[in-house]
Amino acid sequence: MIYLDNAATTKPSKNAVDAMMSVGEMFGNPSSLHGLGLAAEKAIKEAKAQIASKLNCSPNCIYFTSGGTEANNTIIFGVANARKKWGTHLVTSKIEHPSVLEAFKRLEREGFSVTYLDADNDGRVSISDIKNAVTDKTTLISIMYVNNETGVIQPVDMIKDEISDIAKNAFIHSDCVQAFGKINVNVKKMKLDFATISAHKIHAFKGVGAMYISDTRYVSPLIYGGEQQSGLRPGTENVGGILAFGAAAKDIKTDTQKFKALREHFKNRLINEVPDIVINGSDEFNSNTVLNVSFLGIKAEILLHALEAKGVYVSTGSACSSHKPQPSHVLVAMGKNDKEVGGAVRFSFSYATSILELDEAVEIIKSETAMIRRFM
Repeated sequence: MIYLDNAATTKPSKNAVDAMMSVGEMFGNPSSLHGLGLAAEKAIKEAKAQIASKLNCSPNCIYFTSGGTEANNTIIFGVANARKKWGTHLVTSKIEHPSVLEAFKRLEREGFSVTYLDADNDGRVSISDIKNAVTDKTTLISIMYVNNETGVIQPVDMIKDEISDIAKNAFIHSDCVQAFGKINVNVKKMKLDFATISAHKIHAFKGVGAMYISDTRYVSPLIYGGEQQSGLRPGTENVGGILAFGAAAKDIKTDTQKFKALREHFKNRLINEVPDIVINGSDEFNSNTVLNVSFLGIKAEILLHALEAKGVYVSTGSACSSHKPQPSHVLVAMGKNDKEVGGAVRFSFSYATSILELDEAVEIIKSETAMIRRFM
């Protein structure tokens, strides 16, 4: 098996599995006042500290959720509603994850005004477009740090300085799900007010996410029913998932050179050996964990299943949109034509990916694309 779909999910690490299994002996409810409950609560605090250290923030700013989607929804709805009296204008981009875009569409139906920014041909949102979009009524700007389909890094770290004189009431949120664990995410240096991350993207388990919230006064809860996590995200915590998340975060060693070497090697072999392909997304501004390739004249889904039959696992875009018939909204926003959009395949890497695997994958891709094109 050659697994090249790490942007969809990663294989849990041994340390994450061990941390999850430890809950068998630490099964108390973290809200209980007896010893078992206090032990679980202490373990959660340690996991918070492990995650916070990688984000350069206080553990008190970390709040756990059921995943990146809930985290994005909580912040977007929570900030928009809590800050309504200061303004109802919001800014995002057309290349965001569906959990961000669908939230903003809902807010539009509720009477908010939303500006959706374009991306250039390299898949990057312009900082000048962000600056030009904001007004003194803007209360939230939500731009992802690394795009999940192309790996392109967005200029999130420049936003606060560029808009501070124009939109004094605007908060900055970044969906960092595809960035955390791959490139450095320093919420203080980036001057973020809110950020979201997800456990299963960094070799922990599905069903756990986290929010960085600099100040809870400016966020209304999405869920009600208890006092856990200061009432901002009530409900009994997923102790096992959280401990695995902390263990995986502790293991993070951001090796950007390794990812760059993998992506460059794979990209260059494909360009030199597979005809009629287009590379989608900037090379200069890239996490190097994703390579998006359009195989012209081939339907991406056909190639996906052909590769799967040979043991190579890839995707055609965001896993959260894989069952929708619509073309990739990211590639459309980049101005890609129908052939480029229809033939786009996403390859994504992890620290476990090797050059030998990529070389074997190239040989299989060469064979399968040639066969498909003969039949077509």
